[in-house]
Amino acid sequence: MTDVAASPLRVGLIGLGRPGLHLMERFAAGGPFLVVAVWADPIVAEVVSPFGVRLVNHPHELLAAADVDVVWFAELDAFRNDFTAADTLCEKHTIVETPLTLSSAIADRAFNEAARSNRLLLVHHPRRSDPDFQQALAVTQDFAPSVLQAVKFVSWSYGLSPRGATRGHGPLPPDASDDAQITKLRFAAHALDQLLPLVSDRPLRVFATSDQDFSGSPKLFAGHSLSLQMTFEQGCQAEIDIRLDSPTRFQSGWLLTTAGGGYAKGRRFTLTDDGEVFDSPVTAASDDNEDADQYAWLAQRICSGMRDHVEEARVRTVVALLDAAQRSLESRQVVDL
Repeated sequence: MTDVAASPLRVGLIGLGRPGLHLMERFAAGGPFLVVAVWADPIVAEVVSPFGVRLVNHPHELLAAADVDVVWFAELDAFRNDFTAADTLCEKHTIVETPLTLSSAIADRAFNEAARSNRLLLVHHPRRSDPDFQQALAVTQDFAPSVLQAVKFVSWSYGLSPRGATRGHGPLPPDASDDAQITKLRFAAHALDQLLPLVSDRPLRVFATSDQDFSGSPKLFAGHSLSLQMTFEQGCQAEIDIRLDSPTRFQSGWLLTTAGGGYAKGRRFTLTDDGEVFDSPVTAASDDNEDADQYAWLAQRICSGMRDHVEEARVRTVVALLDAAQRSLESRQVVDL
């Protein structure tokens, strides 16, 4: 495999909406990856040509290409369908943007097929570098082994799906990054991915609610809101509340509480033996390099060829929680994992 210290890993992109264009631009500026080919609608040829990236007619051309080291899913609508990589895209190492399935069975099949083919299936999580999450994580590690009692995250915004940067390239074909329901699920998946290391415990049950209930369609794709209430094995109660259509913009960041203190908006709260509460600032995590560290981590994984079973378990748990949320919305009942 390519030594990223000498030359970047060569990427074949599946899809070129705004997420794909962001990756192509980001990697053109340097780093451990470089996009060399893309399977997308020919209408984007004018957008692709300045980067010296070739268009291919079918994703299997990327699998057969000698100059492609990694196939990278830049499309986001696989939430609605069977995850393609589960059966067909394990001939090369594969990276996807956020867990792209709501089915635990499909996620299991994808990872198992990758292992059978001696390939890696990795997930890019662009929100792991969020300063608020990094601060909250540092606080939970300081409080260990104190058990978290409650965790909450609220994200309300005015308007629907945020637009990715086009950097002056003009309009791109509509894709799932313009879809409000896909955006809602991506935000929920990112929040769940952050929640798991904060609680460091096994989720037991999920109850989900949404603002609409359209008969005949998957409930997670109805409306613009999703609220998840979860119970963990050691008793922690967690809540994630996502809403895209609120005229009142509000994001709480992570709110944490334990018997000995907690965290909120960059402040650590410590309960003394005398019953007093002291609060102090948490050093902000730097986000100057965006998620460059994660790109480096992904490249190192691929170069090593070694599976990370802890990481895979975290991804599968996020999928299991989304899977349970869908069943909870359909049944209007608490669902056990």
